[in-house]
Amino acid sequence: MGVQLSVFLENKPGKLEAITKILFRAGINIRGISMASEGEFGVLKVLVNDPGKAHEVLKQQHFTVSERNVVVAIVDDRPGELHDLLLTLSSHKINIEDCYGIVLEEGDKAAIVLDIEAYPQAEKVLIEKGTRLLSDRELYSL
Repeated sequence: MGVQLSVFLENKPGKLEAITKILFRAGINIRGISMASEGEFGVLKVLVNDPGKAHEVLKQQHFTVSERNVVVAIVDDRPGELHDLLLTLSSHKINIEDCYGIVLEEGDKAAIVLDIEAYPQAEKVLIEKGTRLLSDRELYSL
């Protein structure tokens, strides 16, 4: 399990850069990033090496920030692996609220970030299936 930060921001030039500048100046490394916007506003989702510190410095700069627990599953980087992971969760009636992936450095594995309301149940199901999940320490050091 890891912590993902969600940052609410205006959909205007320079807003994303302002966030990366704040994190950079605080010595925080971004490990994963996803952004979605709708009209005038958007939500930036980031995995960082120090979520507590990142949350604090963004709040100090008047950004609206929230934390969510996420499950990060490691799968082989080949066709059907993501489908198999999602099938495991859906067969247990576990809903995924958000999902994105990162191909890992070694090139034959991918990290799938899953924002799941029932994350303790999802962790249990995935571990029972034999899926490798990243610990906080592993996630923040990717």
